[in-house]
Amino acid sequence: MKLLDVEAILGCGPDIQQRQVMKELDDESPRYAILSHRWGNEEVGYEEMIGLMGMEAAEWEKVRRHKRYQKIIKSCNQAKQDGYRYLWIDTCCIDKRSSAELSEAINSMYQWYQNAQVCYAYLNDVQESDFPAEQDEDKFRTSNGWPEWFMRGWTLQELIAPREVEFFNRDWVLIGNKRSRADVLEKITQIPREVLTDGLDAKPLCVAQIMSWAAHRKTTRVEDRAYSLMGLFGVNMPMVYGEGKKAFRRLQLEILKESSDHSIFSWIGWTQTGSVLAEDPSDFRECGGIKDVEADEFVDKLIEEYVENIGLGGASDDIDNQTHHDLQKLAALRDVKYSQQFRTFTVSNTGIQVFLPVVPHPKCPSHFAAILACSGRGNLVTIDLVSSGSSFDRTSVGGLLPATYPEFKILHLTHHQDTNKKRRDFTLDDKHTLHYGFTRRGTYPRKFTGDTITLLSATDDLIVVVYDNEGAKSRFAVGLGYYLGQGWVHVVYHDRPATREDTWTPWLDFASSAWDRMWNAREEHYQRSPEQARDKEGRNVHFVKHAHLPRSTLAARVVWGRWEMNNLRIMIDVAQCPGCCDGPNAWTATFNDFGGLGTPGLMNTVCNSYKLKLDGWPTRLDECFGHGIALGDYGDYSDGNFNRIGNIFADMWMPGIDSAYRSVTSRISGFERSLKHPLRDVTFVTASPTTGGTYLTLRQPEGISLPSNEHLVLLLKAISSRLSGKHLVTTIIQCSGFYVHTDGARPDSGDELAPEYCVGRPMDPEVLVPLCIIANPQVWRRELPCVQRREQFKNIREHFYTLLNMHPRTEACSKCAVCRRMASKPNHSLTLTTGQTQEKSNRVLL
Repeated sequence: MKLLDVEAILGCGPDIQQRQVMKELDDESPRYAILSHRWGNEEVGYEEMIGLMGMEAAEWEKVRRHKRYQKIIKSCNQAKQDGYRYLWIDTCCIDKRSSAELSEAINSMYQWYQNAQVCYAYLNDVQESDFPAEQDEDKFRTSNGWPEWFMRGWTLQELIAPREVEFFNRDWVLIGNKRSRADVLEKITQIPREVLTDGLDAKPLCVAQIMSWAAHRKTTRVEDRAYSLMGLFGVNMPMVYGEGKKAFRRLQLEILKESSDHSIFSWIGWTQTGSVLAEDPSDFRECGGIKDVEADEFVDKLIEEYVENIGLGGASDDIDNQTHHDLQKLAALRDVKYSQQFRTFTVSNTGIQVFLPVVPHPKCPSHFAAILACSGRGNLVTIDLVSSGSSFDRTSVGGLLPATYPEFKILHLTHHQDTNKKRRDFTLDDKHTLHYGFTRRGTYPRKFTGDTITLLSATDDLIVVVYDNEGAKSRFAVGLGYYLGQGWVHVVYHDRPATREDTWTPWLDFASSAWDRMWNAREEHYQRSPEQARDKEGRNVHFVKHAHLPRSTLAARVVWGRWEMNNLRIMIDVAQCPGCCDGPNAWTATFNDFGGLGTPGLMNTVCNSYKLKLDGWPTRLDECFGHGIALGDYGDYSDGNFNRIGNIFADMWMPGIDSAYRSVTSRISGFERSLKHPLRDVTFVTASPTTGGTYLTLRQPEGISLPSNEHLVLLLKAISSRLSGKHLVTTIIQCSGFYVHTDGARPDSGDELAPEYCVGRPMDPEVLVPLCIIANPQVWRRELPCVQRREQFKNIREHFYTLLNMHPRTEACSKCAVCRRMASKPNHSLTLTTGQTQEKSNRVLL
């Protein structure tokens, strides 16, 4: 331990040139003081202090007046005044160039503070001469209303370890010590008074309770969140700066080697990845009241809470043999054998082996509630586990436990993070929301940048994505969650009263509220989720949730695929609502070809008569002989017939197609081997029927498809209102001729082919289009109205018209606002009928 020589620093006694400013001594033999402080930007380091040796007295006098040295000089003055020759300051007494010395100092720091005769706690942001007794948010805005010293990670052990702690303000005026200010310190730090005055041995403490004291503290380096706690738990481990949050996991594993305290598993956090260990001390923020429970007491409480209170015990003559067996097993914990097993943790690469009573979850046999030997608010603490192969992962099922006997099991609890297994990365496709002025505000509770968000699939998890239109004062949130290992999606909107313009809350407040609502109802959303399966035709099923936005003609629409098949794209859209949607709890299904070519958004393809391979992908196509079909055609499709209405590119009135919309060419192959002319470079490809029937052999075929880029996606969205419910030609197959087969046999490859098989002559220059893909774009999807709601609106309109026609037109009526508006319109008749167009009726209602 390297200590500052107070007399050498202050220039007392012999010339400083002949003395060392720092000496290496044993921490138990000398009497020394120690400084606890908040590091600043211009601290004096070890190398600079060593450089003071050999300095001329005049030069040293000049240096010591520098502002950077005042903290050292003042603390040395205080130490000399109190009769201490040596002082330790962490900024200048550790040679941080040596990793070995740094590691030794961090591992020994709790002991060094504990062995010091006094610790000077310098509160550089306190100006008053009195210790702050009340929380002051204005004065200490960045540190929860108290001096910043109380919010730093390292100062926790520096408060607890020393026997005496004296507090000084900015001007080095003594403002109290930890014994005289114990009541206020307990309020600030949540550390019991006994611990502050007499140390960690003053009262029984559990791991979770000690962790809770560090929950709200901060450190500059992530790793120091763990390293600053080692002394409080009496453990040591090597320093590995750069390991990030792994340091806190290593700390917990070291604690498990020294302790059998179950409370280390009692943390509460929402950002877990399946490990039974916490990610950060903040996960223990609600654990200040957790208490350890000894084995005998645990058995008594277990019988009381899970046998007697739920009525499983009953009278002795009502208890069957199985019940007697269970009670005997619970009582056997009092034996030494079971007590040792119950209080033994074994840590290995496969997990943490523990012996715990568990209760199965009633709705999912792979989920359990494990009961820990610690209590909170008078009851035993439980944690939720989910079976993951041979080990158990931490999760958060929640809900009431079933009335059943706990069963003791040997469990292997996961303590490491398998990111490939635990996390799912989702791609948000929300470009369509811009069409109606909605933008993504952000995600809650975790922030993500870009279009990728991550969900934790092994535990219950929920991410809320918020969209709003500031001008229209409209807002909605999309929730993406996992519950019991199954994904679910939900939509909520900002239900702002129409008459309150001042209730447009910040989006983070709305996000927090939406998260709470969806999290508390996650079991309901899970139960309402559709069964995720492919349909019998092999198409990829997508699910659509439609939620009307209040006081508008718009609706939020979310489309998602089968998550268990890694179809992790979420499409979020805002579309015109038909006026009577099913509401946010309803969902419907749509389909997209499984795999295959890229398409400009989700496409539900229709009748598939033939199959080919485009660029190697199996693709199904429809026949379009003699229809003059072109790429980009749109129209109505019914019963296998496509009635062309127009073309999306022709409607753009462009002299030439922009390069962003240029088609994509695909190589065509069949499921049979392609045939090539022996003398000419001519290829024949056979298209097979999907359900039996005729075959087509295509001469020199070529696939032409719409591009799948963002430009075309936005174009389809821009014209979605006008083309709602229409179908689109997304791919055509061009060729110079095609040949019909009734038995599947390929025709001869010679030039002369039988005319009855030839629809287009081989030498004919005309380009033919015998096959195409017709699809209904998801953005053109037309939601079916709710019949009951439509009938309600019809009755309301009829009642409105009846009242309006009965209104007498008198002079007094000139004061009526409705009649004044009516009268101001020329040739207006008050007689209205329900025969008006639906569009006009909707305008009246709005």
